[in-house]
Amino acid sequence: MRDTAPVRRSTAREAVALVGGLGVVLLAAALSLTALDALPRVLSGEHRGVTRYESIEGAERALGSHLFLPAFFPDTLRWPPTSIRVYAGPPAASALAFAGRDGSPDRLVVYQATVPMALMPAGRVLQTVAVPMPVGEGTMIRFEGADGAIANDLIWYRPDVTLAFRYAGPANELLTIARSARRSRP
Repeated sequence: MRDTAPVRRSTAREAVALVGGLGVVLLAAALSLTALDALPRVLSGEHRGVTRYESIEGAERALGSHLFLPAFFPDTLRWPPTSIRVYAGPPAASALAFAGRDGSPDRLVVYQATVPMALMPAGRVLQTVAVPMPVGEGTMIRFEGADGAIANDLIWYRPDVTLAFRYAGPANELLTIARSARRSRP
């Protein structure tokens, strides 16, 4: 009987080591798969749940509602949007980016969300002013970017949706763009 006791102890140790080793391998595999799953989002700068669309119509189908688009569109901007992103939610949100005719990226970005939101200032805030809007209220934020360029944000709190506009252009032009925003179709 003495001869079997050491065998049982070593078998138990081997079993514990085997189960522990298997646990380490499974944990490493799970971490690797999680990292591989996140890699496309990291490379593209997108968050989980954000989808890019080729057309405004495709984004509207995904959201189940029509997007607000500016009726006034300065000739310094290029149509159609260079980027259309949608987060189906909840809460649902979208972002439309427009390049400048001079090739500058993201001269205007229009954000839309079904809940109140605010944009993080992209630099040092120079001025914040309440502005009258056709429906609801608005706030204009003038800021200096890291590159020294002056830009403006306008947040428009409507009863049904919040719209936010980030514009690398004059404040009066942004106000005209924002005030002209309408749902894309009735």
